Amino acid sequence: MLRAVLRRTLGWILGLFFRRIEIAGAERVPARGPVIFAINHPNGLVDGLLLLTYAPRPVSFLAKAPLFDLPVIGWVIRSLDTIPVYRRQDQADLSQNRGTFERARALLGRGGTIAIAPEGASHSDPGLRPFKTGAARIALGATLGTPVAIVPVGLFYTEKATFRSAAHVSFGDPVMVDPAPSDPGGEPPADLVGLVTTAIERSLTEAVLQADQREALTLASRTERLLAGTADDPKARTVHDVRATQRLLIEGYRTLKANSPEALDGLIRRIDRLEAAFRSANLDPGHALPGAVNGITVARATLWLVFRVAIFLPVALPGLLLHYPAYWAIGRLSTRYAGAHDDVLATAKILGAVLLFPLTWIAAGVAAALLWGFALGVAVAALAPLSGYAALKLVERFDRFVTGTRAIGLYLTHPEQVRHLTDERARLRDDLATLATHLGLI
Repeated sequence: MLRAVLRRTLGWILGLFFRRIEIAGAERVPARGPVIFAINHPNGLVDGLLLLTYAPRPVSFLAKAPLFDLPVIGWVIRSLDTIPVYRRQDQADLSQNRGTFERARALLGRGGTIAIAPEGASHSDPGLRPFKTGAARIALGATLGTPVAIVPVGLFYTEKATFRSAAHVSFGDPVMVDPAPSDPGGEPPADLVGLVTTAIERSLTEAVLQADQREALTLASRTERLLAGTADDPKARTVHDVRATQRLLIEGYRTLKANSPEALDGLIRRIDRLEAAFRSANLDPGHALPGAVNGITVARATLWLVFRVAIFLPVALPGLLLHYPAYWAIGRLSTRYAGAHDDVLATAKILGAVLLFPLTWIAAGVAAALLWGFALGVAVAALAPLSGYAALKLVERFDRFVTGTRAIGLYLTHPEQVRHLTDERARLRDDLATLATHLGLI
């Protein structure tokens, strides 16, 4: 019961933080029997929350021991049968991990599932870190005669620390592991541990977008954003499409860097110039540009915005005024807490929102009760979340309208500049497609 409530609550919270969450490959997860989910770990607690909410089976976690001492979080993870892991960097007693392995194997023996990050820690590196052997040792030490399915789970974020970005969860093909007899110390054969760890690393590598260098990952993200503006229907573009395009661009970067660094340098300069041209025109490099605009088009878009503002404003404006102080504080406090570690920034933002927004609703209700009576205070507290959501949708729609208006305004005043940007971006798309074909990437 508690798990179901938590999943619904977390789904609502994640659905507010991310504009879009896509799940792929859930049918690959075995419906019964022991399963280990092996995940990459780019985004702190958010990685685990996504898996907890969207995995097709109830999942327990292996998590670092200090989390169990945190208020609220400690209670939640204990409720989910989370198993503590004792790490050297936390100055913990590593001998306690023997009990960790025993509990994990017992859970698998009951046909349960656990999630492990084989890299051992959350990080913002462009590629996977060297794998720890824990997942292999747990699987090989499970109940004899019962194969364990190790399912790779690739987590991808368009902008992992940004509110209203997008996330993609991809379940890969399971690696089936037959448990092996353990030595007197409870450890499986070392050679098998190495083989299984390699198999896990290979399978997770296929499910994860990674690069050898941060420059490659950054360039792929920038280029994909430019190319997104050439799509026939940008709204139909999925997070899977973004991930697939970035993977192809990273492969192209790797090939060019090894075989034709001069061509790569020329391509980078070309992308830099095109981005600069968009920004000098005060346009988003990823926004679709108008092909033809007339007065009717502008009038229709303006009237539609006015209509939506008229519908949302009575509810949205109080919500905007009420929630902005907490929104501002969350941004400042989470940045200070996370520092340079952007792999925990989204976690800090979500935890801040879970704390400060309910306090905002309660404070609004108390203030209304003191001013106008208890009944109205209850009504204000109950309606405050709805007003906040209305404010969010209004701001998003207004932002899209402003972005589109800039593009239309430039087209009406400087149509030759818009045509130049459109043509240059289309040529970049076509040249990259030709290059990918030449390199044998597609």
